[in-house]
Amino acid sequence: MQNEIFISIKPVYCKKIKERKKLNEFRNYKPKNQIKRFWIYESSPTSALKYIADVSLPIEYPNKVEELADGDDRFNNGENGKYAFYIERLFQLEIPIELKELKSDFSFTPPQGFAYTSTYPNLVDFVENKIRLNRVF
Repeated sequence: MQNEIFISIKPVYCKKIKERKKLNEFRNYKPKNQIKRFWIYESSPTSALKYIADVSLPIEYPNKVEELADGDDRFNNGENGKYAFYIERLFQLEIPIELKELKSDFSFTPPQGFAYTSTYPNLVDFVENKIRLNRVF
């Protein structure tokens, strides 16, 4: 689980990712461990764990990404994060887990940067064993 992290993404960007209008998630940091999966907490006003995304190794600026979707050109110009994680596959939790339940049942705090999934093993176990994941793409 050291290659999986929780991240927060605003609803507008989650929608673009789901619609394949945004293909890369841009970040100013890269965790020490090689990351293969994002557990996506959709921030306010949604405030729920909604998605899991398989990602490729990040491209580090000044290397370029192919300009196919929102934000790619800004990344290539050095304006949109230092690392681009390409989203290979996206899964949506059939039943999103709202913040109230995340806090009360799993002591989850929405990450400001990121949190390794090993920080919340009970939450990971719950999702993997109790929640159906629907593949978006």
